[in-house]
Amino acid sequence: MKNRYLKEIVKLILFKILSDKYGYANLTIRTGIAKGVILRLDLRVEGSYWLGNYDQWIFNSVPFRQVIQPGQVAWDCGTYVGYYTAVFRTLVGDTGRVVGFEASNNTYERVKKIPFLNKWDNVIIHNYAIGPDHTTLKFVNNLGGSNGPLNLSKEYKENINDLRYEEVASCGIDELVYEKGIPPADFIKFDLESGEEYALHNGQRFFLEKRPIVLLELHSQRTKDAAGLFFEKYKYVAFLIDDISEKKTPLRSAQDFDKIDYVPHMVYCIPE
Repeated sequence: MKNRYLKEIVKLILFKILSDKYGYANLTIRTGIAKGVILRLDLRVEGSYWLGNYDQWIFNSVPFRQVIQPGQVAWDCGTYVGYYTAVFRTLVGDTGRVVGFEASNNTYERVKKIPFLNKWDNVIIHNYAIGPDHTTLKFVNNLGGSNGPLNLSKEYKENINDLRYEEVASCGIDELVYEKGIPPADFIKFDLESGEEYALHNGQRFFLEKRPIVLLELHSQRTKDAAGLFFEKYKYVAFLIDDISEKKTPLRSAQDFDKIDYVPHMVYCIPE
C-alpha cells in the first residue's frame, strides 16, 4: 500500500514538471519493442506506455518480430495514444508503411503529432472510426481508452447521461482500400470497442485478396459471433493469445468458437 502511494506521488510530481498546458508530455518509451519512440502522454494515467510495459502479456505471446517484416504495411485500427503504431513502425522500418485510425477527435489531435515528433514520413493517422461503412456514428469521447461507439453493441457501465459523444465518419475495410486508396495491410490490429462486428464483414474483397494477419480484440458476444463467422467465411485459423506458441485449440468456425463459453479478450487470426 505504501509503495503504491509513493508511486502515485511520483506520477503527480512528474506530471506537474513535464506536462504542457494541455496536460500532456512528449516522452520517449523506455523499454520494449518500441523503445526510443516519442509518444504524447498524460502521465497520470498513461505511464505504462512510457515505461514500455503496456500489454506486456500480449507482446510476450504474439510473435510480432516474426510476422511483421521490414517493408510491410501495418494498420493500427483504434490507435488511441499510438503505442501499437510505435511498435509497428519499429518493425516495418523506413521502407514499410503504418496507417492508424482514431475516431475520437480529441485523441486524434494528440496522436496525429506522433509522426512529426519522430520524424516519420511513412506513418499516417486518419480521423475515422472503423466499423459500419459509408456512414457516421455517435462516438463517446470522455472515457479515455474506453471510448467507443454509442449506437453499436458496446455496453457502458456509466449512466447514459454522463457520456459525451460526437459524430464521426465511419468506414468499412473495402471502402478504405478500394475507394479511399489506403495502402492494404499485411497485418491489422483491430481494437474497435464493438466495431469489430462490422469491420470483419465489410472487407470481403480485401480479406480474400490480401489475406492479412489479424490481431482481433473482442468486446461483446456479438463481436465474438462475428469473429466465428469470419473464421469460416474467409478461411482463417485463430488462436487465443495464451495458445499461440503451442498452437492448441485452433478455431476455424463459429462452432469451434461457441465451445469457448466466454468472450476472450483477444484472438490471433492467420489465413490458411
